[in-house]
Amino acid sequence: MSPRSMRLPAVLALIGLVLLLLLSMMIYVVDERQQAVVLQFGKPVREDKEPGLYFKMPFIQEVRKLPKTLQFWGGLTEHELPDLPTRDGKKVEVIPWALWRITEPTKFVTVLVTEDRAKQRVGDIVRGAARDVITQYGLAELVRSTDRQLTFSFRVDISSPGAAPAQIAQPAAEETTKVSVGREKIIQQIKRNAMQDLAGEEGVGRQTGRGIELVDVGIAGIDFVPQVREAAFDRIIAMMQASASFYTNEGEREKQEILNSTHAEVQKIEGEGKEESNRLRGEVEAAIITSYAKAIEQAGEFYTFMRTLEAYKKALGDDTRLVLTTDSDFFRLLKDIGKAEPLGPRPQSPTVGSR
Repeated sequence: MSPRSMRLPAVLALIGLVLLLLLSMMIYVVDERQQAVVLQFGKPVREDKEPGLYFKMPFIQEVRKLPKTLQFWGGLTEHELPDLPTRDGKKVEVIPWALWRITEPTKFVTVLVTEDRAKQRVGDIVRGAARDVITQYGLAELVRSTDRQLTFSFRVDISSPGAAPAQIAQPAAEETTKVSVGREKIIQQIKRNAMQDLAGEEGVGRQTGRGIELVDVGIAGIDFVPQVREAAFDRIIAMMQASASFYTNEGEREKQEILNSTHAEVQKIEGEGKEESNRLRGEVEAAIITSYAKAIEQAGEFYTFMRTLEAYKKALGDDTRLVLTTDSDFFRLLKDIGKAEPLGPRPQSPTVGSR
């Protein structure tokens, strides 16, 4: 085998590799979420909006792929519009957002060039439109869309028993401000102005359009500036503390009323019990006295004798020495003890008529 025939496979492989490389540089794919612009020496020469396989000239042409889907801008604190004055003198902070998309890729890469610059331009237009519209309306118009009555309030129901409206910080009467436009219509107006501003730039000077479209615009949040927000929070805290103090006092008052009522009821029950107890005790003592009286009446001398012995027993101790006269009752009692009749049955008295 000659050296030339041995180098042939290597040469063919090299040629095939070069062709594959050239083919990869000539072919590009656009999926359904993309659109492409072909640039030749930095200038757009063709745009491909449909998904598929496309060709380009290697080395002298390049492909810029752009998103066909909706793009989102805003909604973060870094996009906030600070210190916006409302028509009624309130200071608010507004966070806008926007949905946009690329409709003309060729104009887009010619004017805006990159997506970052497109987002910046969309942000400038939306922020400007939001600033111009919001300053024309009052705070109530920005946060409410209807005149419906609010279902929540910090007020105390003055129809409830014991309620004292003077003790509660009442909201100002101007909170019922009439809403003539409302939040939804204001957002629609911001959207229209932003779209008109963007459309007004089409054909200005050498710029024949930016190739983007605003799809929707909205407001992610409206809030007071920090100073007003802190004052509002302090007011709400004061209102809630006043409400809590009122209900605490009401609870203490009702508690004291219950305690007083309970104490009076207890005293009434105890008084009735003591009265009934005294009545029963009096009846029992009366019955005892009656029984004693009957017993004394039936055996008066014996009762006197026993009571006298009990008195002597308590009055005289073991070492007591008495000096008595012969005519004293106690001497006579001691003298008669020895003469007492022996215990036993008494002799029967003669029966009348016995023999």
